[in-house]
Amino acid sequence: MIVPMYKYTFLVHHSSYQKFLENIRRIGVVHISTKNNEPTSQMQELFRHLSEVSKAAKRLESLEPEGVDKMPSFKSGEEVFNRLKEMEKEMEHNHHRILQLEKEKKQLTPWGNFDWNKLEELGKNGIQIKFMACPIRKWQPEWEEKYYLQVVADLDGYRYFAKVEKAAEAKSQKPMDEMPDADELALPKRSLEQVRHEMQKLKTEADALTHELHQIAACCSGMLKQYSESIQQQLSEQNALLQTTDEIEGTVRILEGWVPELKKKELDEFLEEQQVLYVSEKPTDEEKVPILLKNNKFAKHYEMIGNLYELPNHKELDMVPFFAPFYMMFFGFSLGDAGYGLFILAVATIVKLKQPKLKSVLTLAQWLGFATVIFGMLTGTFFGINLIEADVPWLERAKAYMINTDQLFNLAIILGAIQIVFGLILKVVNISRMQGFLYSLPTIGWLVLIIGLGTVYALKSAEAVSVQAASYAQIAVFGVAGLLILIFNHPKRNVFINFGAGLWDVYSMSTSLLGDILSYIRLFALGVSSAILGLVFNSMAMSMKPDHIIFGPLVMIIILVFGHGITIFMASLGAFVHPIRLTFVEFYKNAGFTGGGKAYTPFAEPVSEKTE
Repeated sequence: MIVPMYKYTFLVHHSSYQKFLENIRRIGVVHISTKNNEPTSQMQELFRHLSEVSKAAKRLESLEPEGVDKMPSFKSGEEVFNRLKEMEKEMEHNHHRILQLEKEKKQLTPWGNFDWNKLEELGKNGIQIKFMACPIRKWQPEWEEKYYLQVVADLDGYRYFAKVEKAAEAKSQKPMDEMPDADELALPKRSLEQVRHEMQKLKTEADALTHELHQIAACCSGMLKQYSESIQQQLSEQNALLQTTDEIEGTVRILEGWVPELKKKELDEFLEEQQVLYVSEKPTDEEKVPILLKNNKFAKHYEMIGNLYELPNHKELDMVPFFAPFYMMFFGFSLGDAGYGLFILAVATIVKLKQPKLKSVLTLAQWLGFATVIFGMLTGTFFGINLIEADVPWLERAKAYMINTDQLFNLAIILGAIQIVFGLILKVVNISRMQGFLYSLPTIGWLVLIIGLGTVYALKSAEAVSVQAASYAQIAVFGVAGLLILIFNHPKRNVFINFGAGLWDVYSMSTSLLGDILSYIRLFALGVSSAILGLVFNSMAMSMKPDHIIFGPLVMIIILVFGHGITIFMASLGAFVHPIRLTFVEFYKNAGFTGGGKAYTPFAEPVSEKTE
């Protein structure tokens, strides 16, 4: 159900406007109307900063908190954020330095640990040592006779060697001409031991930063969250000022907002007490009204599914309580295994006891698991075992209520037809609310045609009426439906235009309804496929187990757990997604859903501030 909203216009003197904003923020019931969509430079900076703080908070949430050995001495969430930014730069610099040192280590590894100072002393005495490398396959033994060489190491297909020269000769010679397949290497001016020592130092610093990060995650996540909320609060205040208009040379400020009917009395009492001038009125059809949903205990858990598409506008029906029972049935139909349903029900119940914050999601999972158990019992499937064919004496009576695949196929079509007809009924209500009853006449005509012909066919098949009476009834149904669809389909057009438009509507509606009903076959296909997958893994477990008193049952259990685990995951994913598709495409379309609503977000204090 959509909670009715009232439009409020506040007129406040500029001297008391800031205090007024603080008061309505404390009450927290006013959704401020958007008049200006262009944020100020200050708001843009706050948005950027909020994004950075949110990323830092998510990073902390992803870490596993460690035991606190020293309490961090932060006084505010801003200090926590600034320290995290510093740590991020330090860790990034550390990472790049380690990568550079890894490269230097790789360059120095073939040469071992040596002292550069000694090489410099040799250079002062006119002796120069060049570090050379060439592919082993291109090494020429005569080089050792022609030059002063010392092979140091063979590594990764290369031969590393040192060439000793006099400094004067080295300046005049070109190594590439002397040794065309050898390259002179430029090594880092430090020893291998120094590189390793610096790497170890940097890794120790990185470990210390990581440890500090985990300490902050354990102690300061709440401070960072409060800091994020304070930035959001600043944004809300800036937006309130942005949406304010000045009148009478800036002495009077005007602010418009929306208040739910449930909260109207509370706000009115405050405004009367503070002697604030205001106007309260119901919205017009053209205004964009924020949407607040209020559903019963069953339907409210399905609001998260409806929010995946769009919120309704304030003039139409809230679809959530109408698609919720169908969605639950379709999930159970698609998964269709009583064992899988019991597993989902058990896991959701256990986790719900340990994670009360996820109560709504887990309650939804419980309902879906319960529906799966019901449809699994109806189809006679339990962890891939076909109970209809199973020789279990105490199940003989229950088998009379189980259905086979042909009946399952027919049930999918029947449920689809029922939801589509129900959607058309809702479309009549929606059109009547938004445009007027006369505009809903063509939809009523289709309902008369579908329900009328279906009723006549059922009565005729049951021989409750004669063939002649059924023929007269069919003619009457076609006559009434034809008038509503072809003649009275639009109250403001002439008969001839209505007739032409009606013919096109007959073509498009007929093909659309047929395609929509056939779409529900996917429920049958998903239910059968999950049962077949379970059966396949059961067969694999029985056929692949070794003939051993210990390893046989062990291998069988491993295959069953792994196989049914995959099946539950894949089948549950399909059972979740495809009913959403049927809801948003087939049901919403036939219900005449328009959407486009924006969620009600009151100008209010953060929850943590209120609880304090």
